[in-house]
Amino acid sequence: MKPEFLKSTHAQPGCSGCHAGNPNATDKEKAHDKRVRTPSDAMEKQCGGCHADVVKAYQTSLHFTTRGYDTVMRAKSGARWPEVHPIVQQACHKCHASCGDCHVRWPAAAEGGLLNGHLFVKTPPAESTCNGCHSGRVSPEYFGWNAGQPADVHWTQAKMDCMACHGVKDLHGDGTPYPYRLDRTSQPRCVSCHPQAAPGKSSREAHNVHGERVSCNVCHSVKYVNCYGCHVGKGARSELDFRIGLNQRSDRPYVYTLVRHSPTTREMLASKVADALPHYDDFPTWLPTFPHNIQRVTPQNRTCNGCHGNADLFLLKDKLDPRYPKANANVAVSRVPPKR
Repeated sequence: MKPEFLKSTHAQPGCSGCHAGNPNATDKEKAHDKRVRTPSDAMEKQCGGCHADVVKAYQTSLHFTTRGYDTVMRAKSGARWPEVHPIVQQACHKCHASCGDCHVRWPAAAEGGLLNGHLFVKTPPAESTCNGCHSGRVSPEYFGWNAGQPADVHWTQAKMDCMACHGVKDLHGDGTPYPYRLDRTSQPRCVSCHPQAAPGKSSREAHNVHGERVSCNVCHSVKYVNCYGCHVGKGARSELDFRIGLNQRSDRPYVYTLVRHSPTTREMLASKVADALPHYDDFPTWLPTFPHNIQRVTPQNRTCNGCHGNADLFLLKDKLDPRYPKANANVAVSRVPPKR
């Protein structure tokens, strides 16, 4: 513990004020009896006294509840959900973050450890907290850790950290229990910072020609990680790839968007629950994605035909893996846009 902590506001309740135990005991074992290791897990009680509005909103946020797992697995399991839910709770909900996981220590998923000698950090450092949970896909993309792929231009040119786009409202939530991460209203939008790139307002012909039919990432991202078979162990693999598919979300105007393969397999819960996912074929495993690897110039936007007529970039129906859901056919493209 740093001496500065003893003079800070958060030190005023004393150790037992947050961590419980017996402050009057002179014996170590008795003093630590019923000690609470992570007080902010009970954040309404421990943090809500001073930060009531933040705690109220955060209790329904996706960072705290990881509700997105439930939304996806409930849909796939249908009537089997009562049997599947305990498995999802045990396996998938370990990554939720309490207040302390961002503002005091490394996230539990990254095995904890104090950020700054128990001093509370108002703005969590991305390299410790964000990377602690998002080092599988987001961090390698953004910081350029993927072999042969450049770091995001927002990092290389402006050193923008995660909070530059994902503000407090996005991370703490707004009090709405969104069922899935793409349902949030606080998501960053490219045109919020780049209004000059908006269709109909841009000086670049490509922006105006494509209008809102093509998501920004289709032209401005590079290869990103896709996972296959990861939830069954045997045959699990990941690879860098780039795939354009058809948008399936009614709240997005795009026809074309980037898609990333999620590792959900038909038999992933078979050892626990027979026929656990009866609706597996109803939901695609190729999902809309917005990779954190933005570049101004990419192989596909250097010329029109970098994308048009280039079958290597598209998720094609005749190339779909039959082991995965039939619903992937809805995302796949039947015909590549012709050369210009």
